[in-house]
Amino acid sequence: MNKLCESYYDMLNNCFPNKIRSVIIYGSNIYNESSSDLDTCVIIDDKDVEIIGDIIKKTIDFHRSHNLKIDEEIPHENKLVYTFNELVDTINNPPFYKDGKVVINDIVKSKEFLSSKEMKKRLLFNILTTDHVTIGFSVAEYEKKAFKIMVDVVCRYFNIIDKSEDEILSCFYRNKFTGAEGEMFLGYKKNYLEKEKYLREKIREVLND
Repeated sequence: MNKLCESYYDMLNNCFPNKIRSVIIYGSNIYNESSSDLDTCVIIDDKDVEIIGDIIKKTIDFHRSHNLKIDEEIPHENKLVYTFNELVDTINNPPFYKDGKVVINDIVKSKEFLSSKEMKKRLLFNILTTDHVTIGFSVAEYEKKAFKIMVDVVCRYFNIIDKSEDEILSCFYRNKFTGAEGEMFLGYKKNYLEKEKYLREKIREVLND
């Protein structure tokens, strides 16, 4: 993990002492590389919801002070901060099960969709199931559950009967029905060998469980 991420975590703890439950760092930053912006997710307790706006402001200020890109395609309100209850609710009520069926909607880059509850839940699933580093309280229990759900979703949606590791991995990347892939599908990108190795290992763990 690069020093910028550590500085960001230190900044949050200094500004919000005893308020930050966990910070999840994901994306290229965890490979000690520089990137145009920080891919981070902050978990707080529900009693501290009044600081969400301040965390967003401090995060934007941090980006500006380090000449980082401020990516607001998905609003910060819908991607940066999750309460602990939102984390639990996302795992207990995944956005992929509707009326007894598995549904994976392609991402629509409209303001309405990117600001929706579905988008926020889907992003958290992606964060929990891609290679990442958690600073603070561990969320490993929810990471494991999230991966089991994603394997189940992909297998049921694409009718993968033989539970093929290679086919499941391929279907994490691309919707073979619509052609949508990467950020327009489930958010998994083929841009790092380390990421693919991580996904493959986690899929294998689920299949062997």
